[in-house]
Amino acid sequence: MTIRTRRWAVLAAAAAVLLLAPVAVADTCCANTPVTPDSAAAMPGDQVRLTGLRCLNADNSGGLGLEVRGFWLWPGHRAAEQDPATAPGPGLPQDLPPVEAWLPFDSVEGGGQPVGSAVITIPNLRDGSYQLWWRCDNGGGPGSGIHYSTGPRLRIGAVPETATVPASPPADQTGWNWAPLLLPAIGSTTFAGLLRFGPGRRRRGG
Repeated sequence: MTIRTRRWAVLAAAAAVLLLAPVAVADTCCANTPVTPDSAAAMPGDQVRLTGLRCLNADNSGGLGLEVRGFWLWPGHRAAEQDPATAPGPGLPQDLPPVEAWLPFDSVEGGGQPVGSAVITIPNLRDGSYQLWWRCDNGGGPGSGIHYSTGPRLRIGAVPETATVPASPPADQTGWNWAPLLLPAIGSTTFAGLLRFGPGRRRRGG
């Protein structure tokens, strides 16, 4: 291999590393830790306090100083990563909006500390169960510092009263149970056949 060929190979390898590095960082998602809302259910417009808010590295190491930049409530579910240090990770859910469009926190307590709390206003979302996602400013720019909660989910909307849920009909009202009647009927028919055509009976000549 000539010197010129080697130089081109080195340049090509360096370019590949530079091109692939941002993709690997973007796909390494996400830090996760349990965050607890002070209410299991809320309506749009309600304020909810969140405790246990943290800022971690993508592999869940840290913590870093609490510097949160926005949150989102996602109707899907992402389980805690068994090995968050693995890269690339599963990436962001496809139906999450860009982090620049995430909603601001109303207030944050414990800024700069390893753990803190915050207050959010519930946006106008349809009734359902939601998982909390938030972004921390860890110096990596937009798209970095993504976190999600593995704690209790937040129920948005009215929860149906137990009394209004129709009960299942009793078993004896769902229809006749023919099994107890079929067994004696089959037995009677079989016994009658044995009496008529059994070995002790002779058929009369025609």
